[in-house]
Amino acid sequence: MNVNDSLYAEAVKRKNAIELILCRLRKDLSSAPEGTLRITRNRKSFQYYHRHSAQDPQGIYIKREDDPLAASLAQKDYDTKLLISLEKQLKAIDRFLKDFDPGAPLNAYEDLAEPRKQLVTPVFVGDADYVEQWLSVPYEKMGFKPDDPVFYTDRGERVRSKSEVLIANELYRHGVPYRYEYPVYCGGVLMAAPDFNCLNIRLRKEYYWEHLGMMGKEDYANRNTAKIEKYTLAEDFDETSLILSFETDRHPLNTRVIEEKIRKYLI
Repeated sequence: MNVNDSLYAEAVKRKNAIELILCRLRKDLSSAPEGTLRITRNRKSFQYYHRHSAQDPQGIYIKREDDPLAASLAQKDYDTKLLISLEKQLKAIDRFLKDFDPGAPLNAYEDLAEPRKQLVTPVFVGDADYVEQWLSVPYEKMGFKPDDPVFYTDRGERVRSKSEVLIANELYRHGVPYRYEYPVYCGGVLMAAPDFNCLNIRLRKEYYWEHLGMMGKEDYANRNTAKIEKYTLAEDFDETSLILSFETDRHPLNTRVIEEKIRKYLI
């Protein structure tokens, strides 16, 4: 989803939310008491009066035991003003949705003849082209030692553990683009190479997925705790883009956890 799609979707979301609130306000106002509330100050306290019509400027004094009536009249006044304000907003959003074409910037490129496309660097591209460009970025992979265990994903790439196979296969199955051990730099210095660099296509946002698979081993746990601290302390790293999963020998990785993290962050 590009910026324009996101803007359009947010407008539709806002429109739906306003319509729900308006429906509730109209229902509440239909059962609200007749008339309006007048409030006067009497030394350190306030006095409430129930005005039944515009021809009744003073109104009838509301006794303290009838305070719920004063509250209902005050709520009615607020609800009426809110209803008017939201109706204006709804009309503005409807005008926007009528006139706004989220695909127009993309079409400016797509409508070009192919020879011209080859000469142009577009600002807006479709999801398929965006993913292709994202995946095509070259990078130097970490590599494997001769005695490292051999595991392959459904996509045919080599990874370092059975759990990484599970994560990679679920990403692949859900259509989430990812790069294995894509490096992260901080201030131009290599900081880490997280297990998976994933792309949320809808948001066009990158996430880094670190799976910590041997947390029962003290040296491993200490080393990776320091690694996570690096992410937290790095000024130019968005910590909200970090996905973490864990396991120990006695508590293996739960595939439902993988699916939930994909659902929550990546699709």
